[in-house]
Amino acid sequence: MSEQGEEEQQQQDEQQQLEQQTFQLDTQIPPEDPNVFMTQQKLEQNQAWKCFDFLFPAGKLAKLIKVNYNQPKTFPMTEILTKLKLDDGLPVVNFIGCRHNFDNPNSNRGKFYAGIARACHNTDAVIIDNGITTGIEKFSLRRNCTLIGVAPEQAVSYPKLNPTKIEKNELSNGHSHIFLMGGDNVDIGSEALFKINLCKAIATGKISKTQGRPRCKIVNILFADSNDCFDEIREAIINKLPIIVVRGSHLCNQFIDQEKILDAEFEDIMTDKDGFFFPLKKLDSEVIAQMVHYLLTFTPSKPKQQ
Repeated sequence: MSEQGEEEQQQQDEQQQLEQQTFQLDTQIPPEDPNVFMTQQKLEQNQAWKCFDFLFPAGKLAKLIKVNYNQPKTFPMTEILTKLKLDDGLPVVNFIGCRHNFDNPNSNRGKFYAGIARACHNTDAVIIDNGITTGIEKFSLRRNCTLIGVAPEQAVSYPKLNPTKIEKNELSNGHSHIFLMGGDNVDIGSEALFKINLCKAIATGKISKTQGRPRCKIVNILFADSNDCFDEIREAIINKLPIIVVRGSHLCNQFIDQEKILDAEFEDIMTDKDGFFFPLKKLDSEVIAQMVHYLLTFTPSKPKQQ
């Protein structure tokens, strides 16, 4: 054998010995070592968010983001939006207390939702709701709008294959992104702070944040189909965000018609002097489209006077 062949054989033998030693070192720690398990458990507990690809049955692919929002001040919202490519700074239309009426399907706000989707399409605005069926889904699909759902994980259910009926708290097809909140003390209505902070982060974007430009506009649309939206209304008032009040629920109807509001908590919120409330007396697609366009362009400096 030539000297070159001997050198190659010697290198191969040394490499095999090194691989055997590495394998022996890797297998010295047993997989059931309690220290290794505790380290993995701590990493999972301290993880603030995790992203998944979620395919709706016979539907579209969405990004499912599970978040642990126990510490809002240190939550990496900018990091998530950068990962999801939602950090360019976009206008936001936020639905407050919106739910589909399963008991009376004919009472849905079809044309009204079409006007909102048209306005969002023309302004590149992002729509944020509670992740479950509202009625805006098919219109956002037609207009190719970004529809984001935010909900507590324990308060919603996942869609099933070939279901006999759609559950009221089921995640609905049409959403491009879904944020599910986990952690301690998370229940229906507790997502209010996260939703408003998400709206502000999307509207701010990386350009506004780095170059000091004004952030994009945020418009809230109050439906009040459920009573778990009061905290979100308060957060919108604190952040001085305009709120369009639409007809449909008993609470909104009483406010628009200037009648006696039977719910004392709702009356206290809606009479806040710092609230930017804009009541709509009828569900008209053209009116809501113009109102959304207007408020995404201009925000009044003072609350609307009664």
